[in-house]
Amino acid sequence: MKKFNWLLFTALFIFCSNINSQIKLNVKVSASNLLRYGIGKENSITTDNSKKYFEELGDVRLFVNDFLFGARYEYDDPIEFGKGSKSISRRFIEFKKDEFTARAGNFYELFSKGLTLNAFESRPLGWNTEFDGVKLSYKHTFGKKNPIKVNGTLLGGGINFTDFLDTSRTEVYSVRAGTFSVSPIKYFTLGGSYLYSDGQVPTGNIITNISSEIFESNFSFSWKGIDLFVSYANKVTISHPNAIYPQSRAPRGDGAYGSISYTREGFGITLDYKNYRFNLVTPDQRSATDPFKPLPFQNAPSCIKEYSTTLLSRFPHNVDFGDEVGWQMDVFYSPIENLTINANASLTSRHYDYFDADTTTLTRYERIDRNDDFLPSIKDELSPYWELYLEAEYYVNKNLKAKLGVSRKTNILYSIVDPKSSDKIRTFTVPLELQYTFAKIYGIKLNAEFQRAFNSLRADQKNFVSQYTSIAMSRSPNIILGGNFEVTDDNEDPSGKKFWVNGELTYRFSSANSVLVSYGSERGGLKCSSGICRYVNPFNGFRLTVINNFN
Repeated sequence: MKKFNWLLFTALFIFCSNINSQIKLNVKVSASNLLRYGIGKENSITTDNSKKYFEELGDVRLFVNDFLFGARYEYDDPIEFGKGSKSISRRFIEFKKDEFTARAGNFYELFSKGLTLNAFESRPLGWNTEFDGVKLSYKHTFGKKNPIKVNGTLLGGGINFTDFLDTSRTEVYSVRAGTFSVSPIKYFTLGGSYLYSDGQVPTGNIITNISSEIFESNFSFSWKGIDLFVSYANKVTISHPNAIYPQSRAPRGDGAYGSISYTREGFGITLDYKNYRFNLVTPDQRSATDPFKPLPFQNAPSCIKEYSTTLLSRFPHNVDFGDEVGWQMDVFYSPIENLTINANASLTSRHYDYFDADTTTLTRYERIDRNDDFLPSIKDELSPYWELYLEAEYYVNKNLKAKLGVSRKTNILYSIVDPKSSDKIRTFTVPLELQYTFAKIYGIKLNAEFQRAFNSLRADQKNFVSQYTSIAMSRSPNIILGGNFEVTDDNEDPSGKKFWVNGELTYRFSSANSVLVSYGSERGGLKCSSGICRYVNPFNGFRLTVINNFN
């Protein structure tokens, strides 16, 4: 396969060169390169382990009239997170003519809001649900006086999903899927999706073969600042008999997501609602290797605010797409031209509590039903997560901007075996950002965060305080010099440290080419993207990132 890939793209370049003088061709080439290198140590209370990674990603795209040829060469020796590669890890051919697109090779895809399909890559987490197959897309508008818009996609292919927390596990899927949407009148859109998948899910040394089907329907409405979206998906997974499941099982699950927003000049409000029941199981059946869990390429909206600042992101919520109900409301308001206020509130929990119905030494959990299971609860037994956030951004003048926020979070992971050992985390965080530019080409940016936290699982010190500060000085357009440091009074931090400091320098050769070097210590912690989380160990050492884009 590797030899075939190289021969294919070599032949294409030679072919284009030979016929360019005979046929009028519009030929363009673009390339990009990402190099990441790091060396140092990962810290823990008991030991320090050496950490090294080297990642080289080279992407090339060749445009020939209506065709696009692309390839990525990946060299990981080793990769920082996930499963590395030393080969052509991505290659595709795409044809696009007017409103029709056909692609063969590797691709990602999103159907609607992701209840049926949301395949994507997040290298910082080691997450990758890339397809290898064929995708056909078509969109067209019929009529001019009363136009009818039609959009559809068909795809088929395979996914080899390597567990981003346990790279020795790989789940294999063969997928056939399609989605469509139609706007019969101006303000309304109706849509639907269907997905069929055969999968192989390993549990230890045993493989469970499954077949899954997902049906989804959705509806959207947009008129004079009002936007409404509603989606519902139904899923069934059938297992083939094996040592773990001697008899075939076919549990069903479903999920719903809705969003309504209203915007006008200087004001906007959005309300999101989720009700994910794709895998309602008893507490002892929850497992990352459960073959009936949501498929790895099934990632619906998290309905939780995501942050880019350090301490606000320190204790995130890991979304359970199999069993979670909740809502989020976000409001922005601009009372005057240079002031914007943003408020956000969210609440999410599991659907049910359970009890041990077996009076012997064995355990048999049964559900405690509740009439309002379509709403989240703040009861500890349902593992609630809630947050309140308020932020104000003020432009003092065209050169000076200030942003101040305040956040209150509570996250509970309930233990039914021993309720006293439930993991309860509460945080109060205040982030501040100041940005000042002067002499047209110089700028200073300061970020300062304060956080008071409570963690019930701590042996002695359950309350602790952290402070994070970063400062960056820039000279437009090519130099950024920055540093950050963090202090804490936490005696039980996994790194065994109370102070971290890191410095970095970015130099831009052009708007598309830059190099970044950094050295120092990083605290680490839980990192999340789209509701998917992993723990990143504290790191102390050197990092290098080189980005090049050529057009």
